[in-house]
Amino acid sequence: MPLDKPLGTSPSSPKCSPSQPSKKVMKQMDIGVFFGLPPKRQETSLRESASEGPNVSPVVSPNQKRPRLCKRKAQSSLSDLEFDAKNLNESQHSVGLSGEKRQHRRKRHKTSNSPREGPCQRRSGHLMNNPELGPVILSKGKAFVRRTRGRTQRGNMNISESSGAGEVRRTCPFYKRIPGTGFTVDAFQYGEIEGCTAYFLTHFHSDHYAGLSKDFTRPVYCSEITGNLLKKKLRVQEQYIRQLPMDTECVVDSVKVVLLDANHCPGATMILFQLPNGAVILHTGDFRADPSMERSRLAGRKVHTLFLDTTYCSPEYTFPSQQEVIQFAINTAFEAVTLNPRALVVCGTYCIGKEKVFLAIADVLGSKVGMSQEKYKTLQCLNIPEVSSLITTDMCDSLVHLLPMMQINFKGLQSHLKKCGGKYDQILAFRPTGWTHSNNITSTADIIPQTRGNISIYGIPYSEHSSYLEMKRFVQWLKPQKIIPTVNVGSFRSRNTMEKYFKEWRLEAGY
Repeated sequence: MPLDKPLGTSPSSPKCSPSQPSKKVMKQMDIGVFFGLPPKRQETSLRESASEGPNVSPVVSPNQKRPRLCKRKAQSSLSDLEFDAKNLNESQHSVGLSGEKRQHRRKRHKTSNSPREGPCQRRSGHLMNNPELGPVILSKGKAFVRRTRGRTQRGNMNISESSGAGEVRRTCPFYKRIPGTGFTVDAFQYGEIEGCTAYFLTHFHSDHYAGLSKDFTRPVYCSEITGNLLKKKLRVQEQYIRQLPMDTECVVDSVKVVLLDANHCPGATMILFQLPNGAVILHTGDFRADPSMERSRLAGRKVHTLFLDTTYCSPEYTFPSQQEVIQFAINTAFEAVTLNPRALVVCGTYCIGKEKVFLAIADVLGSKVGMSQEKYKTLQCLNIPEVSSLITTDMCDSLVHLLPMMQINFKGLQSHLKKCGGKYDQILAFRPTGWTHSNNITSTADIIPQTRGNISIYGIPYSEHSSYLEMKRFVQWLKPQKIIPTVNVGSFRSRNTMEKYFKEWRLEAGY
């Protein structure tokens, strides 16, 4: 379907032409429908959409072992999305230990009378690769590792020594640049990028906006919700934020741009670029592929290059659909509260994300969702009436509470229960993350809680990234000429394995 004719071009203020905008009036009890769930009165089998796709035969990596992928975005900070805090702590601890050992060796070689050059002296000023941290620079006896808010950044680094400290400059990788344009996507942590005329942000998660602050003075293109979060949470100056409407063709620097729903977190978008030479490029950002996307403005489009979120690009990740997992959480919570009116339901969340889970539970229980003042302010930035009507900072007035994902453990939940002053005597907690998935959980029937006393924790395989089969179906439907993975690209083995999958998908789909 051809894009609408643009009204004009302007690099600073994009021209947009709406395509059938519509606003749905929805009752509070229909909040599930607002977030893409089927109406309550329907008991539709949610596996039907998956069965519509092509038949799949399991694929394993060349060494006959399924690779265990972690969401490791090269040139990005660790996400506040779906990462394992334990692994992060162990990584930081190992770095500290290795740093102490290097310091000890430096002292030892300093006092040695041996004419031989010590290992630290040989490597001083040279680039060293650490599998966890990426490039680490040893210069003048110091190791420089770029960090953002205490989290390690991975990426290409160029070192120029000035004074005694050294200056770290990071190079923007090719997969964050849109070829044939001056555009970059989610590339703020590299400072001012030479030749970049427009910086695009797909969504408000820290591994994507890292580097953005009130001091950023270049145009940032994003959705309305993401723009609101940039202004209120990061204090980015409003004059530099270019909020684009959804599903509407806009023109930026002579390039046609359309933002599409990424089915990830509020405000998350895929970005469709059509260059003056006719080339069409789709950047998915972080997304969860869904059959509804096949009825979007992508329908009938010939995409030449696809920048693909490959977080779960491995056959082992075949977790249930979002709707199945949400229905499981709803049923479990309803049963617990019915059996014990003093039971409290707790959901783990990140800065934004997982809203579909806790809002659906609250809707079924007829309760509001209690949360901290900071979380409340963040959700108010979304400007979604259906969300605002269900959230509160009054913990005593709600059967559903939100806590940071890292607090969903027995110690953290026991502490929270004590703070409730005896109003509740039981906690049913959900930890919704794709990393919960394992080969032992192929359906919601396999979910077993961890229970200790009056606290039960359900790790539910709810992700806001595509499963392997969802990703495969999306690619085989879109039929892009070229695929550029944007996640798990830090090693040759991982890249090679993913390329193998892409080739098999093409052969199976016959294009």
